[in-house]
Amino acid sequence: MADSAGLPPDLFPLSFAQQRLWFLEQLEGASPVYNVRLPLRLTGPLNIDRLQRALAALVDRHETLRTSFTVVDGEPLQQVQDQAALRLELIDAEPGIDGTRQQLSRLAARSFDLGQAPLLRASLIRVAADEHLLLLVAHHIISDAWSSGVLFRDLAALYDERPLPELEIQYADFAAWQRDWLKGEALEQQLAFWRDLLAGAPEVIELPLDRPRPPRQTFRGSRIARGLDAGLTTALKRLATAERASPYMLLLSAFQLLLYRYGAGPDIVVGTPIAGRRRSELEPQVGLYANTLALRGDLSGNPPFRELLARLRQHVLAAWEHQELPFEKLVEALNPGRSLAHSPVFQVMFVLQNAPWEAAPPEGLHVVPAEMAAGQTARFELTLSVSEYAGEFWLAFEYNTDLFDSATIDRMAASYELLLAAIVRDPAQPLLALPVLSAAQRALLLEGWNQTGAGLPGEAGIAALIAAQARRTPGAIAVEAGGERLDYATLLARADALAGRLLAAGARPGARPGTVVGICLPRGLDLLVAVLAVTRAGAAWLPLDPALPVARLAQLREAAGMALLVTQEALLARHPDHRGPWLDPAAVPAGQPAPLPHAGAEDLAYLIYTSGSTGQPKGVRVAQRAVVNFLLAMAREPGLSAGERLLAVTTLSFDISVLELLLPLTVGATVVIADEDTTRDPALLARALEEQVIDVMQATPATWRALLNAGWRGRAGLRMFCGGEALPRELAEALLKCGGELWNLYGPTETTVWSSVARVRPGTGPVSVGRPIANTRLYILDECLEPVPVGVA
Repeated sequence: MADSAGLPPDLFPLSFAQQRLWFLEQLEGASPVYNVRLPLRLTGPLNIDRLQRALAALVDRHETLRTSFTVVDGEPLQQVQDQAALRLELIDAEPGIDGTRQQLSRLAARSFDLGQAPLLRASLIRVAADEHLLLLVAHHIISDAWSSGVLFRDLAALYDERPLPELEIQYADFAAWQRDWLKGEALEQQLAFWRDLLAGAPEVIELPLDRPRPPRQTFRGSRIARGLDAGLTTALKRLATAERASPYMLLLSAFQLLLYRYGAGPDIVVGTPIAGRRRSELEPQVGLYANTLALRGDLSGNPPFRELLARLRQHVLAAWEHQELPFEKLVEALNPGRSLAHSPVFQVMFVLQNAPWEAAPPEGLHVVPAEMAAGQTARFELTLSVSEYAGEFWLAFEYNTDLFDSATIDRMAASYELLLAAIVRDPAQPLLALPVLSAAQRALLLEGWNQTGAGLPGEAGIAALIAAQARRTPGAIAVEAGGERLDYATLLARADALAGRLLAAGARPGARPGTVVGICLPRGLDLLVAVLAVTRAGAAWLPLDPALPVARLAQLREAAGMALLVTQEALLARHPDHRGPWLDPAAVPAGQPAPLPHAGAEDLAYLIYTSGSTGQPKGVRVAQRAVVNFLLAMAREPGLSAGERLLAVTTLSFDISVLELLLPLTVGATVVIADEDTTRDPALLARALEEQVIDVMQATPATWRALLNAGWRGRAGLRMFCGGEALPRELAEALLKCGGELWNLYGPTETTVWSSVARVRPGTGPVSVGRPIANTRLYILDECLEPVPVGVA
């Protein structure tokens, strides 16, 4: 037994690994996350008394099984008891295979009190007279995966009353040696290697999480398992040998490639456990000798897989030569940005199970691993464990269920198997040429959900679409703003009168197809009249927000080649350099307009500019046909009906205003244009939603969140359109509680406002971007223009 100067004979310092686990226990509380489980199925005549005696002898043999943890003067210490009673818990099996699996999982999920020895439990479930399930569960602070093999070997020998050789040392000796050795020059040499290796590495891996990381890391988990056939297993081993690598290196290289193809980037850090038993006297010990290495993968440059494997081989060999540095000391030295939302250094683990299980089973018993229900915990966000059984590799993907759905992990597992098969066929292929999608999945992403073809009316212009609706419902209210309202007939008459003036403006015909007409007006009826007038004249509108700086407005006019301006005299000062014609909608009396031109399907409908935050603003040109297609698609889904009221809250300079101003006019609904004060004040906006009896409102997630923060609690029957930014699930759930429908809309300006729509339902997964709208194809591609393996069934 080790002797620690200055301490009572039963107290010893912790190893570095134990110290970290003890600290995590204090931080997070007692948890089954760090339970090490050994479930066994015993078939044959079992002598329960002999098993109980063998367990008692096992506890006597290994000091760790008689160890608890205490604090003296603020310092955690191991306390080794002379004796510790381990009671074998006898239980009757629950009915059915699933029942016993769930029973094992529940027993394995019970936490430990680190202050009470033994930190090992033994449960025996009686299935039948000659069939039992034995479950040994130890806290990781005294055990590891290798220790499970030692426990099985020693327990079998003690059950048969076979002698075991004396242990040369106990775990406390190792802990004292580690603390004495790992300091000074030895520590600095180890630290220097790992600091250099991990310099500049990403602290968080980016994967397609189904839900964002919560503020505090959780450990709720599950797992899926699948086997590789013997032929593929053999081929992988043969390839590893040919490349002077181990199967571990090959499988880890493929796993890093899988993460890369799923969006992790070319610089990937994956954790991997190592037995930590380089000295022979440690091999028969039960204890926490395992260490964790942070292995960094370099997948840059799209090299052949063979080159990636060679890179990783050199990296792994160097890491093994520096495996003595406890992971806890590495974290302390690197001092990464601390976050409760994720583990430090890495969040994904790769494990090749190679702990020794060569011991003979107890006499008269057939022993095999017992199956448990899917695990209820996950130490890391994602762990791939590979083991070999009967000549086949078995893959187990353990994952955090607060981050991933089972369907996502199923896809990743299938992609990993596809990768392995492709690597075996041709290891010289570049990384991005190796498939991660089956032919059916690829076809679904490229073709299946892009079957969106739909016909368009013969008269494809916006003006024709709205004029047809005005003829159907001339007396219906088309627009309300500032206490005024216009029916469809009056709105169209005013727009046509202004369109006639636009056509006649200047010495030569003014507005015509291709002409850009600037609109700089406050929110109100005249704004909608101006937009309709420009499109009725066959020209294209250019939004010019009066709130923009004068220099920016000049920039936009010049870049667009603006010919005409629709504004008010009070706003002319915003355009001091404009020398062309200008018109005020309010000063144009309704009258019989001149014959209006027919805008062609490919004529320009509007020209809208980006914010210019990265330099010169960039204009997006949108054709008439694209706007008509968009309006007809939106009328179908999410849908808008005659008589409904839509509250327009968006500036004309943001393209989502196209839906707000024009969609209602194509179906006989009413546009209610909110004034500037209402659009800026969430409290006023909440009041408008109620007082104006609104059926539909479209806004960004930021606006919806501001409404909720202002105390708005919804309106029964309100349909909420949300877009312009990612819609977080927590915001979606809060909006769904408001009692209406919620729709997520997605699309870049270049593809005409929204490209896809999705009805948001209550749930836990991410908010879907939905299916592409009519006559639109939507692809999510990687840097080689191959479909990204996300979101396929």
